[in-house]
Amino acid sequence: MKLYTSLACNFCHRNRVTFHAKGVDVDLVEIDLLRRPPWFAEKASGGRVPLLECEHGPIFGSATINEYIEDRWPEPPMLPAAAGERAAERMWINWWNAVPTPQYEELLMNVRPERDEELRKTLDATLRLCEHKLEEHGYDGGYWTAGRLGLADASAAPVFDRFVGLRELQGFDIPEECGRVRAWRDTLLEDPHVRATSAGDESLLETLRDYRKVLTKAAQAGIHPPVSGAD
Repeated sequence: MKLYTSLACNFCHRNRVTFHAKGVDVDLVEIDLLRRPPWFAEKASGGRVPLLECEHGPIFGSATINEYIEDRWPEPPMLPAAAGERAAERMWINWWNAVPTPQYEELLMNVRPERDEELRKTLDATLRLCEHKLEEHGYDGGYWTAGRLGLADASAAPVFDRFVGLRELQGFDIPEECGRVRAWRDTLLEDPHVRATSAGDESLLETLRDYRKVLTKAAQAGIHPPVSGAD
């Protein structure tokens, strides 16, 4: 199996966490998203990462890949056994992909200072909403589903891992009032599977600075490419 991945991409990191948690070896092929090789654009994903090539063919989209991993290697389980609880975790992942993730990416990669305040307010409000949603979920510490690393955790951990970029490059962090969000973050960043698959703060910051340099040059030329997208 080959997993085409990129250090900067939080979506790719989700699959690396899940493979590691399952104890499954996969060959990692690093793709430089700033200099995508022409041959990669001809792959089934059209040049997007993550892309898994396996015995069942090409699979892309981090959520789809994680579901495949869960189905193909069911032990240890990363979704609950009960159908309703599985649906609840999948709905959380869908919300995380649709709301906090693109807002985090947009602020992280913003190179137009006049937009900083607006983007900070938006992400701040969403993190406070996340706090409320965690309270409704009954979260009181640990993993999203108590006692185990699940697919919701694997989806959130890479974003929390990259908050070093928001702190260093944008002066933004999770609000102090969001105690549950902070507790969830702390649990995930201490998880051995997350730690083993993280590039580390220095490498992440170096890569993120490179991306921002390219975006700054584009902005100076009047080009503002989208910096956030769906999985």
